[in-house]
Amino acid sequence: MEQEVTEIKEVESKIDKTIISVLLPTRGRTDLLKKSLESLINHASDPTRIEILLGLDSDDEETRPFIEKEIAPYLQEQGVECRANIFEPLGYSKLHVYVNTLSTSATGQWLFFWNDDALMETQGWDDQIESKNGQFKLFAPHDNHEGHPYAILPIIPMDWFRLMDHLSMNSQNDAWLSHVAYMLDIFERIDINFLHDRADLTGNNDDETFKARAYSEGNPADPNDFGHPDMQNARVRTAFKLAWFLDKIGQHSDWWDSVQAGTQDPFEKMIFPDGVKGAGQLEAVGDVIPDDEILNL
Repeated sequence: MEQEVTEIKEVESKIDKTIISVLLPTRGRTDLLKKSLESLINHASDPTRIEILLGLDSDDEETRPFIEKEIAPYLQEQGVECRANIFEPLGYSKLHVYVNTLSTSATGQWLFFWNDDALMETQGWDDQIESKNGQFKLFAPHDNHEGHPYAILPIIPMDWFRLMDHLSMNSQNDAWLSHVAYMLDIFERIDINFLHDRADLTGNNDDETFKARAYSEGNPADPNDFGHPDMQNARVRTAFKLAWFLDKIGQHSDWWDSVQAGTQDPFEKMIFPDGVKGAGQLEAVGDVIPDDEILNL
């Protein structure tokens, strides 16, 4: 009986606390992974409200034992929960499958995309996220991409995933979620800064993992491409469903009404400045950046 009471109290305590689920697929980057996680933990006001969800490949023989011997003990000392999903290797082109799957086991109110080559710079970043409780928006941290309009590492409410049963249907997760958020005018920068320590941005970490990236964008005839009409329609359907939910929670979007009426460009605020850094997907599509066509369905 006493054990049951203790377990109930522990569950109630977790429910009362804002939990942030960090989605982190990783491969072959043990030292980077540890450094990245340490930056998250060391800059958090309350590490115990962080939940780390790792995605590992079954053939990555180095990372799994490293996590068991090095990462897990460290996170346990910090009071941070961590779980790892083992995947048959899917590659970068299926990055969305990793994060969609990890989200199914998330218990947080917020889902925070994270990379093993990212370093948190803002002290109290978890307080910043907690301050947004009750808002249904995509929050975009500041980065070193020199004004890239996407949320490179998006922060979204768990209800987004509950509604759609997925986060993205294309490996360009940042682009997918950002496009949907811009359509509804629910894209907002948050006072969180991180350094993306990626080869094309800083000159660091030009490893096999970086070189193996393959953007699913730039060939709209391919059904799996970000710009394929089916993909565009899927994002529009997502916007319609999220707009319905916004109405239900009292956050009606006049912007979306105007978008449907054809009087508002849904991507007016999605501006790509000259010299934007790390926009590999933009190089893939050349001079034309596909916008989603809004259909009044």
